[in-house]
Parts: sequence; C-alpha cells; structure tokens
Amino acid sequence: MATIAPNSFDRGKPFYPLVISFLTQLLGFKELAVRGIVGRRSIDDVMSQLGGPTVISDQALASLRQSLEAVMGPLELRSEFSANRIRVDVDETAREIAQNSAYLAEALLYALGAVFILAHEMSKDKPWHDQGPLWEFLRHCRNAAAHGGYFNFLNNEPRRSAKWGPFQITPTLQGTPLFKRVNESGMLSPGDPVRLLWDIEQACPQMSV
Repeated sequence: MATIAPNSFDRGKPFYPLVISFLTQLLGFKELAVRGIVGRRSIDDVMSQLGGPTVISDQALASLRQSLEAVMGPLELRSEFSANRIRVDVDETAREIAQNSAYLAEALLYALGAVFILAHEMSKDKPWHDQGPLWEFLRHCRNAAAHGGYFNFLNNEPRRSAKWGPFQITPTLQGTPLFKRVNESGMLSPGDPVRLLWDIEQACPQMSV
C-alpha cells in the first residue's frame, strides 16, 4: 500500500501545515471514539510508561504530573466575547463520538472539504498558481466543498480542463457529492485531499510560503 508521510511535504511550502491540521482532525476523531469506548487513561498509567531516568526528583515528578493533567484534562478555549473560557470536557465529547460515530463520521465529510477551500484560497493569487488541469481540479473541489459538499456548476463551468489522474470534472457531475457516501455516490475518499495537494506540490517546485 502506497503511503505519503505528512513530513514528506516541504515545510517551506504552504501545504505542510494544512495537511498536518487536516490529519490531526481525523486522528483526533478516531482517538476520541476509542476513548469513548475504553475510557480515559489514568495519569499514573501514562507516567509509568514514559520511562526515562531511574532517578528523578520529587519536584520534576510533580511538574511532569502537572503538565500531564493540563494536556489530558478539559479543553479550555479563550473567548474574547465573554472574557472567559469555554470549557470542553474531553470524556463527554469522546462518549458523544463513540455513541454517534456513524452519524458524525458522515458529517465529518463536510469538514474535510475545508482542506480544499484553504488550499485554494492560500494559492489562488500566487505566481505559481495557473489555470492548468490540476489547479482547475482543486478549484472545482473547493467550490463543491463550499456549496454543501456537492458539485454545483454555474456560468458554463467547467470552462477549462480539470483533470487529476483518472478523475475529470465535467458537467455530468452536477449535483453529485464531492466525497463518497455510504451508497457509493460521490467521487473522492478522505485520503484524496492529501494526495491531490502532494501532486500539486510536486508539479510546482517553485511554490513557497
């Protein structure tokens, strides 16, 4: 099975942080679903698995425990509007995902389209962006993602060739989903955003942040 490691993307080009954020979202969904089923890991268990030096001061142990408690505890989001923090309980969120995973996983497809939107928006005015088939393919994926996850062609679109490997965007896609659904309708799967951005980066060596 062919793989593309996230760190294969050039850190000096714009797609690297976007891909890492994209994968973090997917991995976080999976990890929370597991946590909702098997429960959270205790701090004592985590500390016992860290290894490290056999001799460590009580102060260092206390500092490590405090850091783990912050990382493993609730997510607190600063709100400028309310001048306080929005507290998100991790275990409660994990249970929600575990109990409603099928419904939420399908809804996650809409969020996956954000990678197309961001990749297009950060590239559209750059000198290395052109109207070739790869960039046009990304543009139409961006438009579909921004319109409810379905292809919606206006103004005689597509006006230019939009191809990526075996895929070609044509007017016949009107009204079809961008990502495949349970009934197999749709065009792409969740791994395709990463592969498309990889192919664009390889085709445009002059790209830069």
